[in-house]
Amino acid sequence: MALPLRDDEATRRFPWVTVLLIIVNVVVFLFVQPSAYQNPPRQSDHSFEAVRRSNERAVFAYKWGTVPCEIASGSERITQPADCPRRDGAPLPAHKAVYLTLLTSMFIHASLLHIGGNMLFLWVFGNNVEDRLGRLGFLVFYLVGGVVADLGYVASKLHSGGPAFGASGAIAAAMGAYLVFHPRGKVLTALYAGTVQLVYLPAAVVLGLFFVTQFFTPDKGVAWQAHAVGMGFGFVAALALTRLPSVRRRAEAHDADAALRTWAAF
Repeated sequence: MALPLRDDEATRRFPWVTVLLIIVNVVVFLFVQPSAYQNPPRQSDHSFEAVRRSNERAVFAYKWGTVPCEIASGSERITQPADCPRRDGAPLPAHKAVYLTLLTSMFIHASLLHIGGNMLFLWVFGNNVEDRLGRLGFLVFYLVGGVVADLGYVASKLHSGGPAFGASGAIAAAMGAYLVFHPRGKVLTALYAGTVQLVYLPAAVVLGLFFVTQFFTPDKGVAWQAHAVGMGFGFVAALALTRLPSVRRRAEAHDADAALRTWAAF
């Protein structure tokens, strides 16, 4: 297992958008999502209160998460469109904006571990991408990347009736862009193979392994298709964005700063 902790690429401006995205995700998780996400009831608990909280959690997920068959049909699952499986007893919301969930789903997380891991990845890789694209440019890139990643997942699961959510597709887009902007960067990574070791690895190695391993993930609860599509989109989009004069100027300023730091070290 490999967990990135930080990189060695300095930013020229404080990453306000990255910080704001982290704050919004945390606030939604702690204060908007039902309490069953932060403190889930035990599976063995069949009390009225435990069942109520579990149902509340499910309704929230179906209301704000991306359900592939709903996107494919344009209709809510509760109306039983032909593209969706028959209702399986899960509580479903009566009204929802089907296509809006392509945005709202990227601000919902299933557990503390889920949001903790995603926000760590966002901080490690997002701040440098924001530094290169600018604040508004990064915000647009992040949101578009998340939507594209969601659509990639939908395309691979057209008749799935389960909700998908999490910021990982948008973050994967930022990781793809990081690979273009800072391929020689070094990432402090925690490696676990019986014991934990902290080592600096080239960003190309860390991100390349992340992309490849998405195709071999054994966890059916992980939307690896969204990760792969998001990262691919981020990489291709970043290649195109490097042609923009504003992005080139920020790259030149970053390289000048790096050269100055190297000279000062001597």
